[in-house]
Amino acid sequence: MGSLPGEIRGALRSASRALIYRAPRESERCPACGSQRLYELDLLSLRHAIEGSRTGFVSGCDECGLVFSNPQPTPEEQDRFYSPDGEWGSRRNVPDLTIVQAHDDRRGKSWSWPFEAIRAELPVTAPPPGMKVLDFGCADGKLLDALQDCGWETWGIESAVDTAFVRHRRLDAVPGAATFDLIVANHVFEHVTDPLGLLRELAGACRVGGYLHVGVPRFDTLPDHRDYKYVINGRAHVTAYTWPCLQGLLARAGWQPVAPPPDRVSKGQGRQTSARLRVLARRVAERVEPMPSPARAARAAMSRYHADIPGRPLVERLGLYRLAARRAEARRREAIRLRKKKWGRGSFVEDTRSRP
Repeated sequence: MGSLPGEIRGALRSASRALIYRAPRESERCPACGSQRLYELDLLSLRHAIEGSRTGFVSGCDECGLVFSNPQPTPEEQDRFYSPDGEWGSRRNVPDLTIVQAHDDRRGKSWSWPFEAIRAELPVTAPPPGMKVLDFGCADGKLLDALQDCGWETWGIESAVDTAFVRHRRLDAVPGAATFDLIVANHVFEHVTDPLGLLRELAGACRVGGYLHVGVPRFDTLPDHRDYKYVINGRAHVTAYTWPCLQGLLARAGWQPVAPPPDRVSKGQGRQTSARLRVLARRVAERVEPMPSPARAARAAMSRYHADIPGRPLVERLGLYRLAARRAEARRREAIRLRKKKWGRGSFVEDTRSRP
């Protein structure tokens, strides 16, 4: 369907949603750029039933190249998930600050490696006096600790964990004034449902000539690292990025990447991975042209990934994901019906008693 004119593709998608299958709360617009030029890359098994259904999609956007779980979580669901008592925050709170301090005492210089490309313009380990940094999604503040020890004035934004703010100043929202010389958003954007909006907010908070560091799971290398659930899972990681997609979104928001990202990046203890996309970008005043055809990388990555999976159903190999979703839901509902019928006869109790 990729070779058809846009109007025909849109009409076919609308018809298939109406006649074959529509995911619960399915978005018909890209959560980044708002385009309706969407397509399906794969099925997505929903963790909890929504409107009685458990099957959604991994969708892609032809306009900006974003890959996203469809349906997306609601703002209320995200607030609960990332609150201090929510599923995400409750696993990341550190009750004993002496543990954090002990870890800090063993910290080396590997934290500064992602900033090597701008060392001549902005040496993060020896900044000029008065330089300000914001870590958006700073977690327990280990990176801010290192930056503060080097002389940076440090601010953080974090809703799930309070640990960082023993040492660093807390912000509840991105400021509207151009305040910071460096902004870090490491493993943040895979969690957000409006990545372009957030990039624009961060651009407004950064001085022209300042820098942004972004780190996300990498979708275009999925056929190599094959860590599907790390890249996108519909639970915590709800948006996914290829290099052309991220480059285009940065351009739309007023950021210019300073260099292509490395093919492999460090994951600590001497290990490297191709599953992470790490980018440094400069805040610029002039317009930056987005990448052409940003969706090609996502389509190619998913095609290569699926090519190595034997026994995929024919409808999925043909890309007929709405038909595949309809069949998956039919099988699930039939399994539920049979279980209820079995329980009704009392067989469930007998089976339970016979287990060792």
